Amino acid sequence: MSLDQNLISSLEHLVTIGVDGEEGYQKAAEMVSNKNLLAQFEQLSTARNIQAEAIRNYLADNGVEKPEHEGGFGGALHRAWLDIKGTLSNRSDSVSISSCLTGDEAAVKAYQAVLDEPNVPADLQKLLSEHLEDLKTDVQNLEVTAKES
Repeated sequence: MSLDQNLISSLEHLVTIGVDGEEGYQKAAEMVSNKNLLAQFEQLSTARNIQAEAIRNYLADNGVEKPEHEGGFGGALHRAWLDIKGTLSNRSDSVSISSCLTGDEAAVKAYQAVLDEPNVPADLQKLLSEHLEDLKTDVQNLEVTAKES
């Protein structure tokens, strides 16, 4: 089954979200003082990279030129805001957690929107569903971390 242009655009958007998430977690890791939180953010940054790369590979395997997105303008703006807010705040750990939660909650919505599209091939549904479940788990874990900090 060939991918239609709307689905390709949606997948490229998920790649951008993944790259933005990877870079966002890297930025958040630079701002935190808690070593456990640093390790968690580094792990989540790697996870977002793996998700974006899996979608890139899926596109390439289906004859779509591999997008080489460097992230979106919105993600760059969000990271700049994180820099400013972290500088002004005495609690950069909580600011970082909150910002990461916001990003992952948006990613959950974006993944769900793609899964709700018609004509999503079964193998892609499986891949995106796995990513979505991982994202939901990460959101839950970050919510617990936020309550503990």
